[in-house]
Amino acid sequence: MHWDKLKILKIVDGERVSQMDTVIREAEIVMRVDERLYRRFYCLAERIEELALGYLFDEGVALPGDIDVAAEGHNVSVTRKCGAKTHKPAAIDSELRLTYDDVLALVDEMNDNCPMFSSTGGTHVVGIVCGDERFFVEDISRHCAIDKAIGFAVKNGFDLSQCILVTSCRQTVSAMSKAVNAGIPIVVTIAAPTTMAVTEAINYGVTLVGFARGRKFNVYSHPHRIVTGSR
Repeated sequence: MHWDKLKILKIVDGERVSQMDTVIREAEIVMRVDERLYRRFYCLAERIEELALGYLFDEGVALPGDIDVAAEGHNVSVTRKCGAKTHKPAAIDSELRLTYDDVLALVDEMNDNCPMFSSTGGTHVVGIVCGDERFFVEDISRHCAIDKAIGFAVKNGFDLSQCILVTSCRQTVSAMSKAVNAGIPIVVTIAAPTTMAVTEAINYGVTLVGFARGRKFNVYSHPHRIVTGSR
């Protein structure tokens, strides 16, 4: 489990109550590229290989086939193959479509796959869905959660042009650029987007759905991928 039981003081209606609380456990993950320190992540100590694969890919640093990744404990080592190069995002032209009910079902499924949030209130949850295949991951860091989801998809050969990214977190431009670099055509969040994220989605062909809660949601870009009423 990635949490600890801590003794805390709780104040209820002005009264002091001593009790145990469940607190999420943060870890420092060190990534080295070609034996040089590249960066440190502060996240949950799981899915470290997927974290490295997803981060290097969705930040445009390296294509998955151009690197070898080895994870041990809180350390991950990346070796760039000869000829490895960075990659730039391209406009996404995917025929993927979602119905109104599909969007709501994805949010319900995401909300059913966050046991650490239910226990601690301390995580974001991100899912990647490709046809009948799906993967959900929780993390303290929303960026690391997105990296891990994309890394899982890359590792398992998902066709990212047919994938949906569903998240519990705000969509800022830094989060949206990860979907853009990965070539994911639809992003669904229960939270808000920023104007820069919406601009990024418009410019690169991503359908961005926000505030997907209850029986409604907002579509901020490329609404042709969301089907309502009769086809």
